[in-house]
Amino acid sequence: MTVGQLRLAWLSLLLMMSGGAWAQGHYPGSAARVNGVDISYQRFNGFYVEYRNSQGIAVGARGDQLPLLTRLRQEAMDKIIEQELVRQAALEQGIEVGAEEVETQVEELRSVFDNPVSFAGRLESEGFTEESYRDHVQGMIAATRYLDGIRAATAEVSDAELETYYQENKRRLTFPEQVRVRHILLTWKPLGMRDDRAAIREQMTPILERARNGEDFAELARQHSEDYATARSGGDTGLFRRGQMVPAFEAVAFSLEPGEISDPVETPFGVHILRLEEHLQPRLVPLDEVREQLREHVRVERAEQAVDKEIARLREAAEIEVLIPLSR
Repeated sequence: MTVGQLRLAWLSLLLMMSGGAWAQGHYPGSAARVNGVDISYQRFNGFYVEYRNSQGIAVGARGDQLPLLTRLRQEAMDKIIEQELVRQAALEQGIEVGAEEVETQVEELRSVFDNPVSFAGRLESEGFTEESYRDHVQGMIAATRYLDGIRAATAEVSDAELETYYQENKRRLTFPEQVRVRHILLTWKPLGMRDDRAAIREQMTPILERARNGEDFAELARQHSEDYATARSGGDTGLFRRGQMVPAFEAVAFSLEPGEISDPVETPFGVHILRLEEHLQPRLVPLDEVREQLREHVRVERAEQAVDKEIARLREAAEIEVLIPLSR
């Protein structure tokens, strides 16, 4: 996913989170000011906590995570400012939201809580009364519609533009060279012998002989392989491309001919023998196979770029003040 896609996805998500950029909290002090509208510190802190938790960062983060936490605070500030900018743009455009829509959203949140007291407590912790939360929801729905309008205004992708995009992105539309092998692994492990590794190599010798004498390789893998992830499927690795396996294993896999069985191959995991099942050469996907999917991809990409451009425009025209230190 591109940076633009990530940014758009997060903005769309955060626009619907249970918090309001313009809500006035019960605690004094503001975290930021956007075109004269204050974002309370209470609201920002709740927003930051939700954002941090969405990244899987625990409250009691280690000291060595302080740079990460600082970055997340800066990102949360950027996102809550963008949220407020879009809300204001939607307000200026006169986008209307019906009371019934607002009430539906409020009821969805209310239904998560066991009782009215818990619901009210959640709103209070976010700096809301029930009335100001309705205002927040109304603004968020309007902001979402504003962005949807930006996306909808993106021009459709013509056949000529699609052909140009295809030609410019042939590398991305090419399936890489891939192979599929079956393998048998005997892992390195203590055997209580003078040279355990030599003994394990010797254990592989009769298995290799049986495979080369025509016994079913898949059945031998089921019986003898100690790679328990593939043994049940007869040692089948599935298709893989270069860079996905350890180097020694990969080098042999890509050098074999279909049906050929390798000499023993040593890796950090143990000693293997491989049988090549399938070798696929690189293949450029023909445009006709992916025409409509690619057209939709380009259209969505354009829409994302349009949203990013609009947010950048709103930022450039705005008066934005960050009123708190973001580093810790």
